[in-house]
Amino acid sequence: MKKFLACALALTLTSAMFASCGSSDDSSSKAEAKTTTTTTTAATTTEATTTTAAPESTAASGTESEGEAAKDISEMPATLKNYEEASVYFKKDMDVASIVEPFAEKDYENDESHVNLSIEELAGIPMLKVETLDQDNGNYKIPKIKFHMEKFFEGHEADLEKIFTIKADVVTKAVGEFTGDDGTKSLVPGNFMGAFVTQPTTGEGENSWNDLYDFGEAEWTSEWGSYELTMRPGIKDGATFVNSTEPQYVSLMRWGIPNQADFYIADLRFEDEDGNVIACANFGK
Repeated sequence: MKKFLACALALTLTSAMFASCGSSDDSSSKAEAKTTTTTTTAATTTEATTTTAAPESTAASGTESEGEAAKDISEMPATLKNYEEASVYFKKDMDVASIVEPFAEKDYENDESHVNLSIEELAGIPMLKVETLDQDNGNYKIPKIKFHMEKFFEGHEADLEKIFTIKADVVTKAVGEFTGDDGTKSLVPGNFMGAFVTQPTTGEGENSWNDLYDFGEAEWTSEWGSYELTMRPGIKDGATFVNSTEPQYVSLMRWGIPNQADFYIADLRFEDEDGNVIACANFGK
């Protein structure tokens, strides 16, 4: 019964959070992801993506529950779905600020958080680390970042129009302990809920807003969790990128949570309509 209720809660919250997303940078949801000491991993769908529910993950004592043992971080690389053939890889000598930046509407007066963006090696793999810095009413605020697509495709902007599917391998990792309703402390990342968005240029100095994937995942047994995010802008009018040197973005945000948990992006993969990987010459292995 607890698992059923927790799963229902996760799905209900996810649906509620994304109802307020609109057509500009400051239209993203201000809802916060609530947490419980037991939950299941859930994934929602929109018209521009298809996905299935991920395996259940529960926690009672924080290290093991109902026979499910915590996974060591050394197991993480094997869970990445796209790392063997991605379009964008992250490297330690990369100029992070030139390709990705945080949302900062009204100098962070809205629900977004200040973040530290850096490249950190996790289990031997260099990844983009997103560290959330701000709290509001006891919860960490919402980290929101946007990737500059015109930088990834600089010199071959015509390939932007070919993008049909976008994938990202994301890892969450607990930094601070989560305290359950019963007072139990667990070093787990907990809920990972948010939105995956395209922001192509309108050609008039602005960007549209296309919330294509509202995700809801969770990890309550181990210190880390691993997820593949997938959206398909190619099946929605106005969501695809255009052949232009103007700023265009892929944006990612995670709703607020009570415990400190960073997330890492291992790679980005851009595919054409036939599923072929579109290379980004300056960002390959």
